[in-house]
Amino acid sequence: MLKYLKVVSVFVCLIVFINVVGYITFFEDMYKVAWILAGTLTVITVISFIVLFILLVAFVVKALSRKSVYYTTKHLFGSVLWFTVSIWMLGLQVVGSEMYVYSPGDDGDIVMVDINRSEQYYSVRTMDESQPVILFLAGGPGGSQIPATRAFLSELEDTYTIVNWEQPGVGKSYDAVYRDGQMEVEDYVEDAHVLTQHLKEKYDQEKIYIIGESWGSYLGVLLASLYPEDYYAFIGTGQMVDFTETEQYCYDYAMDLAVERGDVDFQNKLKSMGYPPIYGDNVSLALGSYLQPLYMEMQRHPDINHQDWSTFDILLSPEYSIMNSVNYLRGLYYTFSDVFQTLYGRDLRETHTEFDIPIYILQGKYDINAPLYLASEYYDMIDAPKKEMIIFEHSGHNPWIDEYEAFQVEVRRLFVEHEGA
Repeated sequence: MLKYLKVVSVFVCLIVFINVVGYITFFEDMYKVAWILAGTLTVITVISFIVLFILLVAFVVKALSRKSVYYTTKHLFGSVLWFTVSIWMLGLQVVGSEMYVYSPGDDGDIVMVDINRSEQYYSVRTMDESQPVILFLAGGPGGSQIPATRAFLSELEDTYTIVNWEQPGVGKSYDAVYRDGQMEVEDYVEDAHVLTQHLKEKYDQEKIYIIGESWGSYLGVLLASLYPEDYYAFIGTGQMVDFTETEQYCYDYAMDLAVERGDVDFQNKLKSMGYPPIYGDNVSLALGSYLQPLYMEMQRHPDINHQDWSTFDILLSPEYSIMNSVNYLRGLYYTFSDVFQTLYGRDLRETHTEFDIPIYILQGKYDINAPLYLASEYYDMIDAPKKEMIIFEHSGHNPWIDEYEAFQVEVRRLFVEHEGA
C-alpha cells in the first residue's frame, strides 16, 4: 500500500510541477498544456474506475467463495486511491485552467462587468482605448465569436475599439442566463443596453457602433430601434429577418438536397421531425440535423472563400478556460433550445422598418442560414437616414470571415463618415 502512496504522490507532484513551471516559463502556451493534462487525467480516471470495478467484482466473488482476498484488497486500495486522486486532480486542473486565460497581443483584454445582477464578460481589442467603439453581437442564441473577431477583424483595431460581448448563456457568461428562469429576447436587449451605457462611460464615448451577425443582427436591429441616441450606425451581417420563414426555407432546402441525392433515410428523418416551427426540449438537435448539412453544403461551395476556421478554434483558444469551452457547448444546446423557440413569429418586416440611425446590411451571396432574398426584402422596406446593402460575392453566412479583408474595408468606409456626428 505504501508503494501506491509513493507512486500517486510522485504523480501529483509532477502535475503540480508542470503547472507551476509552465505558468512561469511558457504562460502563453499553458492553455494548450492544460487541455493535455486534463485529457491525461480523464484517461487515468476512466482506466482507474474500470480497474476498480473489476477488482470489486473479483473481491465479491472471492469473498463469497471464501478464498483469500488479501492481494485483491491490496490492489483494491490502490485503485481507490488512483481513482480518488485522479478525479480530484482533474477537477483542480479544469478549475485551474482559468489562470491561463488571456487575450493574445498587447492590444487585447477580457473584462468582467456586472449587468442586471449577473456577471458577464466581453473582450476588448484596440491599439488606443480613446478610439470609437464597435460592439460586436455574435450569432446564436448561445454562440460566441471572441476568438474569431480577434482573428478576422484585427485590421480595425488601429482605428476602433472592438468589443465582443459574451452574451448570457454561453461560454464565460453562461451562468448569467438563469437569473429569473428562461431568458427572453427583451432580456438580451436590456442587458445589451446596460452594456452600452457601461462602454460609453468607460471609453468616454457619446455614442458607439454596432455590428451584429446572424441572431446578433436581429438583436442589433432592436437596439438601433429602441435606443438610437446610443448608436452612430448599425451593420447587420447574416441578417436575420423572419425566424419561422428562415427555418422553413432551410428545411425545404435540406429536403430538396436529400431528394436530389436520393437520400431516403434523410428524407424520412426530416418528415418524422415535422415542418418548422419546431418546438421541444432538444430543438438544437432537431434543427441541427438539417442545419449542419446546409453548413457543409456552404463549406463545399466552390465560389465561397473558405477560411481555415472551425468550432475547435473557439474551444481551444487562449480566451477560454476548459470550463468556458464546456459552457460554450452547453450554450449551443441548452441556451439555443430555450431561446430560439421564443423567436418564432418574429418578423422584422412587420415590426422594425423605421430607424433614426443609418442601417447597413452586409450579406453573403450564398448564405443559406439567412437567405439573401429575405435580407433584400427587408432592406427595401427600411426607412432610415441612410441605408446601404452590400452583397459579398464570395461569402456564405459569415462575410466577415469568408471575405474578412473586404468586409473590414467596407466597415471603415461606412462608419468613418459618422465619426464626430
